[in-house]
Amino acid sequence: MGDKQATAAVKKPSTVVQTILILRLLATMRRPMGVNAIARELGIAPSSCFKILKQLHEESFAEFDPDTKCYTLGGGAALLASRALDPQNIFSQLHSELERFAVAYDVSIGFWRRVADNRIILMGFIETQSLMRIHMSIGQRVPMLVGAVGRAFAAELGLTNEQIESEFAKLRWQRPPSMADFQEDIELCRRRGYAVDRNNFDAGVTTVAVALSDAQDHLRYGISAIRFSANESEPDTHEIGAALVELKQNLVRRWQQQR
Repeated sequence: MGDKQATAAVKKPSTVVQTILILRLLATMRRPMGVNAIARELGIAPSSCFKILKQLHEESFAEFDPDTKCYTLGGGAALLASRALDPQNIFSQLHSELERFAVAYDVSIGFWRRVADNRIILMGFIETQSLMRIHMSIGQRVPMLVGAVGRAFAAELGLTNEQIESEFAKLRWQRPPSMADFQEDIELCRRRGYAVDRNNFDAGVTTVAVALSDAQDHLRYGISAIRFSANESEPDTHEIGAALVELKQNLVRRWQQQR
């Protein structure tokens, strides 16, 4: 084998890499695409692309339209996506309990998981029963310190002012709080156990949140209770916050007993 052939063989992506590239494209493309278009987009040989897509279709990870000869992402990817969001099935276990909380306090509930030192992901969401509802997309990733749940994580992690300032500069808000107000909110959370974001992350929306550790004492999850600010009074905020703290304590106690 010549030098050029050897170099090409080394650089050729493996079948696993090609499969991942195809799945990523299927998940992000705006319209169905045929084999040749997918192959050109990814720089994969059409014959290899066809074999992988055929196998993905057989396993329900790709849908094929015989009329247009085009592919889209298949339903089989949904199960993987849901388990990736919630690998320990925590949200499913807590769903009924969180739903009761949402009904009792007329709030929407967001359940968050810390996925990196500076990112959190929305694992689950429960909408309020009100006619006017707040909606959030499952799977959205945001900076860890943003919003009420971000303040709660900062308080529980015991971050220094320097660490908070460094991360704060990267955050995006509709109505940004001042650095002084943000740090004061975190200190309040350390004292009373819950954090509040009123109109900062999303104008017109008030969020109350707590952060909690899993059964291994890793600070992993956040729960946020969300309402339109027009429907929220100061006493309501404190009542919801106290109820979230009680819910958090009950969950942590239960997980500790299951060790």
